[in-house]
Amino acid sequence: MAGIPTTLTATNTRIVVDTSSNVPDALIQQYKMLEVATLVIFGEQSYQNKHELSEADFYLKMAASKSLPTTSQPPPSAFSAAYQQAFNEGAEHIFLVTVSSKLSGTFRSAQMAAQEMGVDRFTLWDSNSISLGGGWQAIIAARLLEQGIDYTTFIDRMTKLRADILGFAALETLKYVARSGRVSNLQAGIGDLLQVKPLLEPWDGQATVIARVRGRKRSFQEVIGRLHKFYGDRPIHAGMLHGNALADAEALLEEAKKTLNIREAYFSDIGPAIAALAGPGIVGLAGCPDDLW
Repeated sequence: MAGIPTTLTATNTRIVVDTSSNVPDALIQQYKMLEVATLVIFGEQSYQNKHELSEADFYLKMAASKSLPTTSQPPPSAFSAAYQQAFNEGAEHIFLVTVSSKLSGTFRSAQMAAQEMGVDRFTLWDSNSISLGGGWQAIIAARLLEQGIDYTTFIDRMTKLRADILGFAALETLKYVARSGRVSNLQAGIGDLLQVKPLLEPWDGQATVIARVRGRKRSFQEVIGRLHKFYGDRPIHAGMLHGNALADAEALLEEAKKTLNIREAYFSDIGPAIAALAGPGIVGLAGCPDDLW
């Protein structure tokens, strides 16, 4: 670990994330993170998520497309460019946070780029989450760096934090899940007719439909109830995730505040990788404990 400073600070350590971590743009700028873009593919055409294809344009293209878009991890060269920028701007150490390696090749791509530049200058962090489940880990890491923290304590706190991040998301429709082949078109048609809302648990390196409830409001209550069962009255940060459904995410937050001890909340579009599977209208809450760092 000769290349890693004994005490980590915001001056000697730079955070690199991928766009699937959904860190809000304001926090990317505040903490001077570098963001590497996932690729979004429509037919023969690929785009860098956010940079070449905005979230709004993604949903427009998705609605007009006859087939589901796909996504791909950034190439190692994209990570290499971000790493080189960080070192050129004075960083001695890079803390990388990516979407779960169980769901994407992004971590492996980032790892390959780091190996070419000398891994002794890197801490490669698999968030074991998606969206703001990983994004919160990058945000809290940035706040620890601002305080200044020895490396061993930093890793210990981040490890505990990663284990205590949990979230759930409610889907608006089964249609897109059916298009991906995970349920039949008949099941999706009946589910939509009966206003059945699947509940997704996209954490612990998985993305699994764990329940189906009747009605949008009840699905929100189910999200809140499951989080309350896990966190109780512990203070948490809330990551409000949505697929082109900000108003619904705002409504979920207002309901959640009645039950959960929410200290801080940020909104973020969940992005193409999950939206392509779950469809527009997905709304969720990623909880991050406020008592571990």
